Amino acid sequence: MRLTLATVAADHGGELAAALEVLCLIALKGKVATADALHCNRRTVAAINAGGGDWCLARSANQDAALSDARSSFGKLAQDRPAARQDEAGHGRKETRTGTLISTKGLAEHHDFPGLKGQPMPGAVFLS
Repeated sequence: MRLTLATVAADHGGELAAALEVLCLIALKGKVATADALHCNRRTVAAINAGGGDWCLARSANQDAALSDARSSFGKLAQDRPAARQDEAGHGRKETRTGTLISTKGLAEHHDFPGLKGQPMPGAVFLS
């Protein structure tokens, strides 16, 4: 949508500190905040939860234990599990995106991520 709700200069602590400051400036209640793996941390989650929002944050290999536990959850899935799928063609290439969501019982408490409700399949892209 190319919409900017708020901006803060990343002068004093980098992108993460600026993002935390922006989260306090916008109304999050009933909204879903999305972000890349840099923001997949307890401080960001706490700020979004405090604002009444939900979150969908990317996870990467920078958190080995959490990523390993998430991957092991997918090993227990049935092969015929429902998934969202989107095929697109443009700019000289074809892309297929799929996404599957699984339960995260136990992961929220074990890794101290309050509000964790689901875990996307590694490599999945959520469709909007």
